[in-house]
Amino acid sequence: MGSMAVCPIWNSETGIVGIEGDWHAITAPEVESIRTIWGDQQDRLRGTKQLRDFSERLSREWAIETGIIEDLYDIERGVTLTLIERGFQAELLGHGSTNKPRDYVLQLLRDHQDALEGVFDFVARKRSLSTSDIKELHAALVRSQTHSDALDPSGRSIKVALIKGDWKTQTNYPEREGAVYTYCPPEHVASEMDRLIAIYTEYTGEAVDAAVRAAWLHHRFTQIHPFQDGNGRVARALASLVLVQAGLFPLVVTRDERGIYVEALEAADRGKLAPLVQFNARSQRAQFRKATAISENMLTAQADVKKMLGGLLDAASRRADERKQNLRKVFDYAHVLETNTADRLEAIAPDIRVALQQVTPSATVSVSRSAPGTDYWYRSQIVETAKLHLRYYADTSDYRGWVTLTMAWQRRAKLVFAFHGIGKPFSGSLVCAPFLEFTDTDDGEAKRAALVPVAEEAFVFFYNEDEQTVIRRFEPWRERVLTIALRELSQNL
Repeated sequence: MGSMAVCPIWNSETGIVGIEGDWHAITAPEVESIRTIWGDQQDRLRGTKQLRDFSERLSREWAIETGIIEDLYDIERGVTLTLIERGFQAELLGHGSTNKPRDYVLQLLRDHQDALEGVFDFVARKRSLSTSDIKELHAALVRSQTHSDALDPSGRSIKVALIKGDWKTQTNYPEREGAVYTYCPPEHVASEMDRLIAIYTEYTGEAVDAAVRAAWLHHRFTQIHPFQDGNGRVARALASLVLVQAGLFPLVVTRDERGIYVEALEAADRGKLAPLVQFNARSQRAQFRKATAISENMLTAQADVKKMLGGLLDAASRRADERKQNLRKVFDYAHVLETNTADRLEAIAPDIRVALQQVTPSATVSVSRSAPGTDYWYRSQIVETAKLHLRYYADTSDYRGWVTLTMAWQRRAKLVFAFHGIGKPFSGSLVCAPFLEFTDTDDGEAKRAALVPVAEEAFVFFYNEDEQTVIRRFEPWRERVLTIALRELSQNL
């Protein structure tokens, strides 16, 4: 390894270890809310084309992205979206849209998708995880690969025949940024994998939170690195298995999230599992937002059926109304968060006013909130932000509210925190989606110059959460939004 720094990922003195500290302290509480609401939606949508289409798109996205972040291939973003929507068809992967031979890439994609389908099948059969299952998963994922990279005894990189579905026989220590990362050596892999399964089985019996179990299994598996190649893909498939078993979505790690993902894994290397748990929660929130749109096309048909059945559905309707009242508890949380946001904006408004008055002495800054007669404002901006930037279906029919910071100097800008429904029909979840809107005056007439997203993801909250938990999740998100918004403001003075 020469003069390179050596970074041991697997500890030769301890081997893999269990969760350090109280696992309750690193849970992501919103994941349980997602599980409950998504479970209800799945029951309602079971057997429908909409649910099948959503599941197929999700598996295709997983199949594409899990290879991209391992640098197995690259696929243009626009082509990626087309493949997700229409399937892995050769004619969709045109010349120049990928950096590897088309047929090879398509076969890898199909291998990945088949492997994920195997995960769903495993869950459906309610089996207990074993090392044999992990070997089968690996064989499925690398089915079309023939060779992998390895190091010879002198530390030189060589190509070796890929062992499929069995433990490695040579060390696989990758080099990154002038350092060599060392994992479990081949002679200890079998015993470490047995230990991995034993601890995981214990955690399953103790009902350790699914997002925590998935993070632990994912990371400890990568510490062992039991296969010659394909370990990252297997790790994400195992994490997906844990999450799907719990009634959640598989773990999708996109190319845009690679940096955050690697940082979370590196934090786990240092004994901090919480960032990887939070990454799992981030993935669940993203998939939940996508899932909210799948029943939109069913509403008309459902309405027609209800009209035909008439009085036969009265009893069911009454029960649905009772349940809806329970779901509406989330409206109370929205009022609390709107007040929280307004108070924070009022607190920073004077400092923003002083800064803007350095540019325009007459600059003004004010905070306002929606009222019954104005709560419909910003609907077009809300729909645009949701569809083009934050990727969810915005619904303003059941609940709508907003808090706005209005700034006027030579230009005019509004920072809007919009609260509304996510998906149809209403499922007990609401979303806060912020945006920054700049307005310029041309010939005395105000015209919108730009609508700027100021959040990586919308904030979703649920009726079955505790109010204090919602606030604790909301405030750090709100501060990140303000940081982004103020940076955008400073660049657009």
